[in-house]
Amino acid sequence: MVNLLPPPEPTPLSAEDRYRLLAENSSDIVYQTAGLNIIWISPSVTTALGWAEADLIGQPAQKLVSAHQDLSWIIRNRVELEQGLDVAQEMLLTAKNGDELWFSGVAHPVHGDGGALEGFVVGMRNIDQKVQTRKRLQESEEKFRAAMVNAAVAVAITDKDDNILEVNEAMLTFLGRSFDDIRGKKMDDFATPEDEESDTKLFDELISGQRDFYRTTTSSTRPDGLIFFGDLSISVVRDEDGEVLWIINQILDITEQTGVRQRLIQLATIDQMTGLLNRSSIVDKLDASIKETVSWGGSVGVLLIDLDRFRSVNDSLGHAAGDELLNEIAVRLQQAVGLRATVGRYGGDEFLLIAPGASNEREMAALIGQVNAVIGREFDIAGRRIVLTASLGASFYSPLSNAQSLIQEAATALTEAKRQGRSRLQVFDNVLANAAAYRLQVEEELRKAIANHEFVVYYQPIIKLATFKQVAQEALVRWEHSTDGLTGPVSFIEIAEDSGLIAGIGRQVLEQVCRDIRDTPTLRGKVSVNLSAVELSDPEWLDNALRIIRDVGIEPSRLVFEITETAVLATTRDVKTDLAILRNLGVGIHVDDFGTGFSSISLLRDLPVTGIKLDRSFVATMLNPHGQEKALARGLSLLAQSLGLPGVAEGIESEEQAIALRDMGWTYGQGYYFGRPAPLNNVAN
Repeated sequence: MVNLLPPPEPTPLSAEDRYRLLAENSSDIVYQTAGLNIIWISPSVTTALGWAEADLIGQPAQKLVSAHQDLSWIIRNRVELEQGLDVAQEMLLTAKNGDELWFSGVAHPVHGDGGALEGFVVGMRNIDQKVQTRKRLQESEEKFRAAMVNAAVAVAITDKDDNILEVNEAMLTFLGRSFDDIRGKKMDDFATPEDEESDTKLFDELISGQRDFYRTTTSSTRPDGLIFFGDLSISVVRDEDGEVLWIINQILDITEQTGVRQRLIQLATIDQMTGLLNRSSIVDKLDASIKETVSWGGSVGVLLIDLDRFRSVNDSLGHAAGDELLNEIAVRLQQAVGLRATVGRYGGDEFLLIAPGASNEREMAALIGQVNAVIGREFDIAGRRIVLTASLGASFYSPLSNAQSLIQEAATALTEAKRQGRSRLQVFDNVLANAAAYRLQVEEELRKAIANHEFVVYYQPIIKLATFKQVAQEALVRWEHSTDGLTGPVSFIEIAEDSGLIAGIGRQVLEQVCRDIRDTPTLRGKVSVNLSAVELSDPEWLDNALRIIRDVGIEPSRLVFEITETAVLATTRDVKTDLAILRNLGVGIHVDDFGTGFSSISLLRDLPVTGIKLDRSFVATMLNPHGQEKALARGLSLLAQSLGLPGVAEGIESEEQAIALRDMGWTYGQGYYFGRPAPLNNVAN
């Protein structure tokens, strides 16, 4: 007989069971005491502090509290708990390994039937990063205030409307006034009318967020009628929403060195940031040097200087710090070359040096050595120690040279220096000239290849190391050249990136991968696709990627985008929002070549990363008994595990490497041992 009765209703959970289920599945730590001893604690204490539950059951709750914690609040909190009140407290806790972390705790009293306080229920949340940030901010503010008060440079802090909030003694001296004289005034009240008019645009750009710093000259009429001239630097401090909090005015007294004539010349020919010749002026100076060279049969050398990874300074310390660094470099370069050469700011973080009389690298060697020495010497910027390197490109006069051709040749040499790894000098010669011609040829062929859809996708398997079974694959581009046949990426990717053509290639690769996922049932698991800095810098990249995914009709979760630290640092825009949108749709974001750059770990903090790929350089030598690669690979694996990120080890070429990486905790592997990149029809999951 068929039972037509409805199934019995499930027994509802009690409030206590629901609370405990919630606590056991939360990342926060929750515990309950009887008296002062712990009788139950959530399993999250193991993840958060390393303690096993058994380590703490029956122990005083104070066992979790650091010996360095001020406990003066205990009596006050107990009184409030006995009154039936919840209490909140920041506490420094000790992990099982001895580390100390700040948590925010909220305690709720548990009273017996008679009203007596029997214990507490406590919930604690990790706020260590917040507390550390707060402490660093306090220290920074204290250092800034001490530096301002004691600075020899005149400093004034104003609000966004230019109202003076605070000044140091040096500023009062420059203005020739007392603090009572300037109370309630604006900085513009002490500037000459022509200065007010010339600086209005820069100040408006500062307030609107178009810039965070500018440098100019200023003049002020003192009560005794004298006009004092100053080198004025104005920077802005903003809140998290970009609103102006304060404006910092710094004035270096240059009255003795300045006159009206000099000031007018500077406005026309001098870079206002660094005080060097600006771009047009340094080009004019080079043109004049070439003409002079022709007149007496001599030569002239050009050195183009590009600061390596300068953008990371702006990103980490802010544009004001970057501007301060450029100013310091300008001063050092001028002091280093003296009267033997002329230095100008060519643009951004590039400087141009003109060396009259130099006809080869040997004759410019001393100047090159001094340039490297002053740039390589440690900088102290915004309270941080910074060490820089520079890439250098040199060119020398020939009978067919002009200013623009010499600069272009130096720029070509500079590009080659950066291509070879930065922090080096490259001199323009016939080899580079031929290489430039070859690159132009390949660039033209790439344009045709994009138009003719000559790029194909190969797939390399990604293996789960625990089972040695394929679970995913990486998509790798190949060029089906019309005359040379199948060509690997080494022969064209760099030229494609330099020319910007990589964006078109990337779109074709993504479209092909999406179609392969849709049309090939054997292509199971996720497919990784590489992203270049050029693609990330394109503001339309995200829209194009989303359109392709939508039009082809695949689940976004089938895709993983691989980005390198180099690509993120090289991009000209903030990509965090774009990557967050992709991650929210289910697309994976992996950091490729992990562990090889200076900021790899910071990427895990700053970007919505879902996985990391151990660079093949660690794997290749990890079995060397005298090397450190094995220890580094193990450490990076532990880092990935602690962050809950799956790790893929690249470049595995032997079973021994695969087993060693598996034992270290790497989840996935990839390399020739498991399979080389192959066409789609060879892929079988």
